[in-house]
Amino acid sequence: MKLLINKSLEGAQEIQDLTGSYYANNDFERIRTDWLLAQQKITELVGKAVIDRALTHYYSDSYTSPLLGGESGVGSGSASSGLIDVNNELVYALQVPIAYMATLSYYQSNIVGHEDSGRKVKIDNQNEKLPWEWMMDKDDLAQLRKIHQTTDRLIRFLEDNSISEWIEGAKRVLTRKLFVNTVELFQEAYPIDMSPTFFYTVLSFNHEVQTKAIKKALGAQYAPLLAYWQTFADTDNPEAAEGSGVGSGAGSGIEGDAQIDETKQEILEAVQRCIPLLVMIVAVKRLNLQVLPEGVVQTFKSMLQTSSSSQAALLQVIKEWRDMMTEDANTALDDIKLLIQASDPDANTYTLAPTNNEDEKFFQL
Repeated sequence: MKLLINKSLEGAQEIQDLTGSYYANNDFERIRTDWLLAQQKITELVGKAVIDRALTHYYSDSYTSPLLGGESGVGSGSASSGLIDVNNELVYALQVPIAYMATLSYYQSNIVGHEDSGRKVKIDNQNEKLPWEWMMDKDDLAQLRKIHQTTDRLIRFLEDNSISEWIEGAKRVLTRKLFVNTVELFQEAYPIDMSPTFFYTVLSFNHEVQTKAIKKALGAQYAPLLAYWQTFADTDNPEAAEGSGVGSGAGSGIEGDAQIDETKQEILEAVQRCIPLLVMIVAVKRLNLQVLPEGVVQTFKSMLQTSSSSQAALLQVIKEWRDMMTEDANTALDDIKLLIQASDPDANTYTLAPTNNEDEKFFQL
């Protein structure tokens, strides 16, 4: 795999420029593997096509780092210069989270030296001192926060500039089939720090919840309701939503349109309130806490009330949180079923036995 770094064999200097903390006189080969793994992780998030576009531009003669000075001018000037500016910014937007991921991995594995005779720590006792473990934990947390923030910035850049490789990618295409298809909609039902990174991390859970729990609750109304929502929620064609009160990924409120079905709209909003609750239950069960938005993790910490609580206590807190969320989600599912019942009183009635004709020789059971 080609790396989105070290084009001019000055990779260490590039990483220092990107993070401000990595020593430029380090040998880049020492962090090459960390960068490779971090780049692979970002590739899994945004898609190979996005990375390939950035790599092609990075290794071209037209690439200029936005860090070297001058206006970025995204979208300005002629069409060709505007595209170059966008590609320059695309490379930078990808490099920053990769750099923070790589340096965090490097710092964590570089605490001790690895030599033929075993692991060793070499330190100048006169002028240096190893940090306490709590200091390293806080530093790791700060690095992790920057990873989340810069990855969020990357996805917003892809959205704001309508990068075609992203818009046509598998993850982005999947959102067009979902009731909760934007970060804003998810945030309305459950706070996730407006993190597009987390939204796309749990996208498969979102789809799973919709096609299992929600489809079962909606019954025969699932397909018509999804088609109704997709009429107003073409997030790649804002003109399709004009007059409906819905912008590109603006939320679920649809107002001022003669085609609005009030009954469907009420059910739709109930569905969009329910799905994020169910998704969060699945996410907390299956994902590492480090992947969750900081606000969610803080909720657990507040429930613990002390930073020195044991792992067993944390597991108990997570179980209590999951029980509360399950109760809320079940209530939301019941609301959907009640709305379905109110809109179609015969929706949940079934013929227990077929109707038979007394004049017939045979009868059905």
